[in-house]
Amino acid sequence: MNIEQLEYVIEIAKRGNITKAAESLHVSHSGVSQAISNLEAELGIPIFIRSRSGTKCTRQGEKVLQLSHEIINKITELKELGKLSSEIEGNLSISGAPLFFSTFLPEALHTFRKKHPYVQIEIDASVTDSIIEKVKNSVTDIGFILGSDETLKEITGTVNTHILYKIKLMVTVSKHSPLAKMDVVKPQDMLRYPLVIRNERASRKTWNDIFAKYGPGQVLFYTNIDDVTKNVIANNLAIGFFTDLMKNDPLVTRGDICLIPYDDPIHMPNYYLICIQTKNKYSSVLEKEFIQCTMETLENYLVKTMDS
Repeated sequence: MNIEQLEYVIEIAKRGNITKAAESLHVSHSGVSQAISNLEAELGIPIFIRSRSGTKCTRQGEKVLQLSHEIINKITELKELGKLSSEIEGNLSISGAPLFFSTFLPEALHTFRKKHPYVQIEIDASVTDSIIEKVKNSVTDIGFILGSDETLKEITGTVNTHILYKIKLMVTVSKHSPLAKMDVVKPQDMLRYPLVIRNERASRKTWNDIFAKYGPGQVLFYTNIDDVTKNVIANNLAIGFFTDLMKNDPLVTRGDICLIPYDDPIHMPNYYLICIQTKNKYSSVLEKEFIQCTMETLENYLVKTMDS
């Protein structure tokens, strides 16, 4: 038995296919297949069931997979012992929703980079469902998503979650909108105006719930491009939802866009900034330190937001 065989077990289980696992590992198909056959012979149990539809773990194979994760995680942990944080090398991949990149995450990346100059960071901005899949399949080390209560229920059990912050939902309008003078905005108020809606499942569900309770709305368009949304709102062509993190946005500080607290008397939706990581995978020093750096940066950002 050797470490490579355990790595092959993990990769095959993740890819669901020996060919794809071999490609990912840059090893020949026959090499991976033979290594698994040798391990099965050594242990005296079948680890995988091979079929035309793919490769799945047997009942005993699930235990082998769990132990393989534990062993590889411990080896990774051992390799990090004795290294100063400034000397640590490696790769770190991060996927985040646009909200994170337009607020506090760039500062966290800058701070982390100064502390770990030898770490190669790969950054990807994407939609929530895509980020969850990338983290679940170990394509991305850390994911940052904006999610609802329903999102948390769906992903609990498939990825590790950590709530960074419970956001405040804000109605975002032009300074020229009649709503700009209001202290709070209710659903009925919003439905009198064209709407721009974030093109993600959680956001669509929130709006579908509003439409079901209060009547149909006039949707101008759906988009995930924040700059487009903000420009449309600033020009008084539509209104929409953003979060309280937008208080430091230049369009808000200049007064072109106004943020007004949202109030739904029937059901107020809850949204959170959520950090997600792959289950069964050792959280490296780099991952732990980046998450800690992100939390500290967010805390400072929120203090500035409250002071503004």
